[in-house]
Amino acid sequence: MRGKELTCLDREKIEYRLACKQSHRSIAKALKRDHTVIDRVIDRNKKPDGTYSAGYAQELCDKRRVRRGNVKRKLDTDEKLRLHVVCQLKEGLSPDVIAGRLQEIAPVSLINASISHEAIYGWLYEGEGHALGYWKYLPGKRQRRRRHGTRKKHNKTNIPDRVSIHARDDGIDERITFGHWETDSIIYPGSGGQRLSVQIERKARLVRIHRLPSGNAQDTLDALRETICSVPQDLIKTITFDNGSEGVRHKTLTDDYDIWTYFADTYASWQKGSVEQVNGIIRRHLPKGTDLRTITNQQIYAIQEKLNNTPRKILGYKTPNEVF
Repeated sequence: MRGKELTCLDREKIEYRLACKQSHRSIAKALKRDHTVIDRVIDRNKKPDGTYSAGYAQELCDKRRVRRGNVKRKLDTDEKLRLHVVCQLKEGLSPDVIAGRLQEIAPVSLINASISHEAIYGWLYEGEGHALGYWKYLPGKRQRRRRHGTRKKHNKTNIPDRVSIHARDDGIDERITFGHWETDSIIYPGSGGQRLSVQIERKARLVRIHRLPSGNAQDTLDALRETICSVPQDLIKTITFDNGSEGVRHKTLTDDYDIWTYFADTYASWQKGSVEQVNGIIRRHLPKGTDLRTITNQQIYAIQEKLNNTPRKILGYKTPNEVF
C-alpha cells in the first residue's frame, strides 16, 4: 500500500491506537504501511501541544493540497459521490458521519469511494455546495465555518468500567439481530437545562425520545429505564453511548438488566450513525432555538411515533414499528 494516501479512517485508527499507547511499528503493521510512513505522518501532523488528532491531521493535509494548487474538489467532479453526500445531508447526517459510514458501510455503487469530513465541509463552506445552499442541511445550519480554535472545549469525562465500541461483536455492527441500541442527547440552549434523550434500535430503527430535566447521569439513566420498560426484555441487549458525563452510570444497566454497554471513540460520532441521523431528523421538527419548556410531552411523543410509523426503503418499505 505504499504510495497510497491515508484516508480519514486511517487517521482515526492512528489516533485511537496512539491513545492505546501502541508503538508506531504496531500501528504501521495494523494499517499495512511501512513504519517510516507512519513515523512521518504522525510527526508531520501533530498539534501544537504534541498530540495527534485525526481531524487536525486531515485539515493540515487538505490545506497542503490547496497550497500545491490541487484545488479541484472531489464532490465537483464525482457525480455519484456528490449525489450520495447530498442525499445523506438531507437525511440529517453530519459530514463526519457521512465520511465515516462511507468507509465502513459503502453502497455498492461507491464501494471504492472515500472522502474526508473536512473535504465535505470545504465543499459546503467554500465550494459549489455553498453556492447551491447545501450548507443549510448541516445540523447547525451555519453558513460560515467557525474559525479554528473557537470550538468550546470539553473536559474529558472519567467513565468507570468503560468498554470500547471496538469490543462489540461483529453481528452488532452488521445489524444481524435485534436488540442493539444507540443513545444520545440533543441540547437546546435556553430551555432551562432541559434536553432530549434519544435511543434508536439499530436493526429496526425504532426510536424512543424522552424529555430530560437536565443533562445529568441520573436523568439519563431514568430515560433509559423508560426505554427498557417500553420493549420486551429480550429486545434490548446492548446500548452504545458517546463519552459524555451522562453515561457514567451505565454499569447500573448491566447490574439491573444484564444489558451490555459500549462507548464510541472520542470525536467519532459517525460510530453512532443511526442515532446521529435521527437526531438530525428530530431537529427538523424541533430546530435549534426551540424552548423545550413550550413543548408538551404529547408533542414529543407525536414526533417519536411519526418516525416509527414512516416507511423506510432500507426496511423494505416497512415502518420501524412493523419491523420491530
